[in-house]
Amino acid sequence: MIVTALEQQKKDKSRYSVYIDGNFAFGLSAADVEYFKIKEGFEISETTYNYITDSLVYIKAQDTALKFLGYKMRTENEVYKKLSEKDYSEDIKSRVMAFLKKYGYVDDKKYCEAYIKECERLKPKGKYLIKYELSQRGVDDKVIYEVFENMDLDEISGAVKLIRKKIKDFSNVDFKEKQKVFAMLQRKGYNYDVIKEAFDEASSDDF
Repeated sequence: MIVTALEQQKKDKSRYSVYIDGNFAFGLSAADVEYFKIKEGFEISETTYNYITDSLVYIKAQDTALKFLGYKMRTENEVYKKLSEKDYSEDIKSRVMAFLKKYGYVDDKKYCEAYIKECERLKPKGKYLIKYELSQRGVDDKVIYEVFENMDLDEISGAVKLIRKKIKDFSNVDFKEKQKVFAMLQRKGYNYDVIKEAFDEASSDDF
């Protein structure tokens, strides 16, 4: 195995991308490059290669993923993208993702459930917008569908909250103002039937 290129990484000048036999192999810190005396034309032994990939690079990638997950829940796709930003090889990324899924650090189904509950509690949104946002985060459509099939999202209550924030007095609101609120709810992902029912409830005398 011959080191065919050694390139300083653009996003992190303290790290280098190592190419072996013309293909990207792994990224190393400047200190590790110096320690292993890696340079173009250097023949790297299988023992050294395995040690670097199994001990140094894999552990570094795993640590990167766990730190990223330490701030909040993430989708599998978000974690994978984070690892890709660090120029880890496909093999390393696959191994780290397998580890994270095996021990429950990433679980797109649980992520969806938590995201829906958060929207319902703090930021009311309709199903259409929530599904779109989850899809944008890389969650598979089948997972999204399955979660919604098993969760009861109270869209009416969420829409009513938003309406009552915008309209304080229904006895003194004109058609144009209602149209604005209607359009806002559509942008929030609510369909026509939900919006109509929410308007009926919000304009009642029961609050």
